[in-house]
Amino acid sequence: MKSTKNIGYIIFTIVLAFLIISISSSNNLNIKDIIQANISQGLRTVKITEEKIKIDDRKLSISIKMPEIHCQDEEVQRYINSYIRKNINEFINTQRQNMELKNSDENIDVSINYGVAFEDGNLLNVIIYKNTNVGKKDFILEKESYIFDLKTGQRIYLDHFLKDNKDYQEVLSKYIYDYIKKHNLNVDKRKIKINKNTNYIISDGGIVIYFNPYRSSKTNAIYEFKVPVEIFKNKIRTVGTNRIVANVDTQTLTKNTDYINSIINIPIIITSNKDIEKYINDKIRNDIMNFYNQSQQEAKEYLGKIPSKDEKFVANVNYEVKKNSDDVLSIIIRYYKYSGGAHGYYEDVAYNLDMINGKLLQLNDLFKEKSEYKNVIDSEIRKQIENIIKNDKEYKDVYQFEGIKPDNKFYIQDDNVVIYFDLYEIAPYAAGQPEFFINSSVINHILKDQYVNIFK
Repeated sequence: MKSTKNIGYIIFTIVLAFLIISISSSNNLNIKDIIQANISQGLRTVKITEEKIKIDDRKLSISIKMPEIHCQDEEVQRYINSYIRKNINEFINTQRQNMELKNSDENIDVSINYGVAFEDGNLLNVIIYKNTNVGKKDFILEKESYIFDLKTGQRIYLDHFLKDNKDYQEVLSKYIYDYIKKHNLNVDKRKIKINKNTNYIISDGGIVIYFNPYRSSKTNAIYEFKVPVEIFKNKIRTVGTNRIVANVDTQTLTKNTDYINSIINIPIIITSNKDIEKYINDKIRNDIMNFYNQSQQEAKEYLGKIPSKDEKFVANVNYEVKKNSDDVLSIIIRYYKYSGGAHGYYEDVAYNLDMINGKLLQLNDLFKEKSEYKNVIDSEIRKQIENIIKNDKEYKDVYQFEGIKPDNKFYIQDDNVVIYFDLYEIAPYAAGQPEFFINSSVINHILKDQYVNIFK
């Protein structure tokens, strides 16, 4: 034991001497920073392995390095890996579908790689690089940055990372616009949109904000801006997240026939309560498969007895988890159809599941009886519509809102009930699916006691 301690001491002395020699040859290094950096490397709690995948499909070639995260919490590990894998597979399947539908003569080469920008035992910042080369000249490089809470499994979006700075959108927009003007950059300012989903990377002294496509053969501009922490009024500190209540895996079905081309992503909910797990999985799967089977029948009827090689019916299903904590799982299933014309049609269906009793919640389930919740929400939506018109006069007369229904569509995200409407329901197609975020501060006084805590 004594000799082991001596060996450890000798190794530490040699490493320390090497660091001091290195520092003496460079005035830019700080011994404290270097020692801390080396110690932190040694204390890392995350290990990353990779799976190499090669796909050759006629004129499409895809090379993938799929990261596999290993951390102390197996439930968190599974959730993070499922999340990353789903998004990569979604990109791959979209590339394959586009190639099959376009019948292009050009070769397409896609490479997917990854990197770790930051890791400190609490947070992990993984970047996924997606490089697409079309023919010999055209290329697009996109990158997706994911920041995960290693304690809970939750992805930390920009609004949560900057939670102590409520004005983060205005502050970041102003800084980036000023930077563009100061350096006389030739960029399209319409791409500069700061919101919850804006990509960011944790870096030394601040964050890096960027916009996709990161690079393209069509422009020399790189939409990346390093933002120092000093521009924010309040310090950036790690804001805790609540633990996931369910893991979510994905089953993908693809079909390419003479009539139809489909990508069907089915969420598989995994939780400790197997009765709830079976109920919600059966419900979602049955709904999706009904859409899938109906779409195949519609495709045959649409194309008749003689299908066209240049035209196919497209039917896709995808999903997004909106909230996965505080005893609630809120998940959106998007159904998409295209049968020719200017654009396709899509519809979002929300499943808001009480993870304690397994009940699928309707909007009126959240509120106390005789609470006049409808009037409260109607008033808030009208106020938001007025603000939209105030900021952009083109939206005048766009929204034909008359009031919500007891079974109005909604999902739950962070501390908001999000009321949304189908295409054409209260606005034209160009307006998309209008969404209105009703913060818990507006409705907290009329929520049922058992649902107050899901918004904290």
